[in-house]
Amino acid sequence: MKCTKTTLAFMAAVALIASMQATTVAGFLPQQQQGVSATQLQAQSFLDRFRPKDPEPEVPAAIQGVGEEGCNLPSPSRVNTLAKPFQAKAFVSYFGTLAAGTAVFSGFLTDVTASYEWVEAWRTTWPLLGAVYLAAGITHFTLGEAYENIMPQKGAWGIWYLPGSAKFHVAWTGVAEILGGAGLLAGGIIDAFFPVYFDSPNLLSTAGLMSDSAACLFLLTIAVTPANIYMYTHGARLPTDGPEIPVTGHFIRAAMQIVLLGLLYQMGEGTFDAWRAAL
Repeated sequence: MKCTKTTLAFMAAVALIASMQATTVAGFLPQQQQGVSATQLQAQSFLDRFRPKDPEPEVPAAIQGVGEEGCNLPSPSRVNTLAKPFQAKAFVSYFGTLAAGTAVFSGFLTDVTASYEWVEAWRTTWPLLGAVYLAAGITHFTLGEAYENIMPQKGAWGIWYLPGSAKFHVAWTGVAEILGGAGLLAGGIIDAFFPVYFDSPNLLSTAGLMSDSAACLFLLTIAVTPANIYMYTHGARLPTDGPEIPVTGHFIRAAMQIVLLGLLYQMGEGTFDAWRAAL
């Protein structure tokens, strides 16, 4: 009788301990796995191996001439594929060509203006270029990101380390083009139609508003030329969704820039002479 009672008490203790262990283990299992058999968990794990995974988001491929990565891709001119010293030579050569071409064309304009009266009359229309600069300056703010795309990245050609962000340089050159264009237009109108009634304001020199504005736009055009060179050497696009510009297109634009610089120098010659005399 004593043996039976002892056996029953032992069995009750074992059952209590087993129940406590089961409760403790269940507390550490995730809620969704409680009440799920081991066989079901194994089957679920096996099926998960064959379940298709969610596709990873695709990274858009770089487009030549768009963004820093795109401008590092081979450009139509292939200049950006050359070693940095050769890229620097291309940069300097571009500026040298502009300087020589501008000097030749400006001298030509001086000769023909002195020889033909109709050229002198045509000269009064040159300040209309101010409208072009005025419109271009406005687009610096309506197409800001597109202009930022053609700002040379730091380290371009191995020599370009201009401080300041692309957004900053696009903004200040836009303001300068608006002011310079408006000044050229206003000065041209005063000199052409109201020379008897109004004296052209002398802002930067005694040469007058038109000459001062033309001189500033001449210097500004030189200042933004690296962006044009960057489009040639690295294929930077303006606008970013526009087509590639062939090498021939860059040569045509360089010729047009020589004409533009020659006209601006002729209109601003009085200001340049005044500055040289003041030195």
